[in-house]
Parts: sequence; C-alpha cells; structure tokens
Amino acid sequence: MRAINSTFKTEKNNAANKPIRLYALHDYDGLGTNLYFAEYDTDVTFNGIAYTKFPITIDTISENNKGAIDSVNLIVANVSRFIQFYLESKDLRGKKVSIKTVWANQLADTNAYIEDVFYVDSYSADQDNVNFILTSKFDVLDVELPLRRYSRNYCNWKFKGTECGYSGSESVCNKTKQDCKTTKNNFKRFGGFPSIQSNRILLG
Repeated sequence: MRAINSTFKTEKNNAANKPIRLYALHDYDGLGTNLYFAEYDTDVTFNGIAYTKFPITIDTISENNKGAIDSVNLIVANVSRFIQFYLESKDLRGKKVSIKTVWANQLADTNAYIEDVFYVDSYSADQDNVNFILTSKFDVLDVELPLRRYSRNYCNWKFKGTECGYSGSESVCNKTKQDCKTTKNNFKRFGGFPSIQSNRILLG
C-alpha cells in the first residue's frame, strides 16, 4: 500500500487544489543521468529538483484488490521530436520511472507527496505521441524483450565492433546515418533501417 502523509490527505480533499504529477526517468543513458518533467503549465521545483513542463498524460494510477499497482499507459507529446531523440539513441526498456503527485500550494513540504515507481516495459511512437507501457519491476523481469530496436536514423552496432567493421582514424561515432555515410564512409555497414517510414519507430 502507498503511504500518504497528513498534509497530502488534507490537500487531496481540497476541491480548489489541483494535483501536479512530476516524472523522473532514471539513468536513461546508463551513466546515471535523469530526465525530469512536470505535467503542469509551468516548470516546477520540488525538493531541490527542477521539473520541466511537458505535455504528458497518464492513465489513472490505482491499486488492485491485492494492494498492487497495475501497469499504466503513459502518453508523451512527440510533435517536437524531443522524446523521439532519446528513443532512437537509447534503449529505455527496463528504465525506472518514478511519478510523484504533489500540490501547487505545498511544494515547500517535501513530505507532502505520494510516489509510484514503474519500469518501462515497451514503447512505440508516431508523429504525434510516444506511448509508454509502464509496469512493475517483476513484470519487466519476466518479459522476454526483443533483441533489437528498429530505427531509421540510428545504428545499433557497437562502434568499431564486428558488425560495424569501421577501422578508420575516427575515434567517436554519434551512430547517425549521416555520420556513418559522410564522415566514416561506412554506410554499407550501417546498422539502422533507412527504409522505415520517417514518422514512426518500430520496435521488434
């Protein structure tokens, strides 16, 4: 069961107060870096962390009859392609997503929140939205994930690895189709899928 402090309970029953959801995507790059977003009309700072306003919606988070949280669908706007960049350059499956629900007039009380923790089970994107399926850690561990992601503009291979085959003087690679083609002259070994439609990401 989720613990709720007394201030949170009071504000929950205040009809004039609207809850704010704060999202954290943990260690998205494998280097310990987090992304922070607020489902709100302005940026929000809570407990010393700055959350950037962003168009996000999520299914109602509720507990089942065993006190556990069911999986939920998280929808993030993709018009700016900001999130799509992370989808194509990083594998977000299994990454931790924490969601704090707070109140606009209680941001100074760092204990006045309720937190739910999920993990990215799968995701897909089109030109309008990115849809994430979030579930519990145990569910993620039981899922047999696809071996590869199918991206139009980003390569899956390890730079200078066997599949990549590049042996030139360049020491870094941004894994883009353009870099592979023009800088590395190695496009025949490009590990992406240029034939995929430009407005979609297909996950195997």
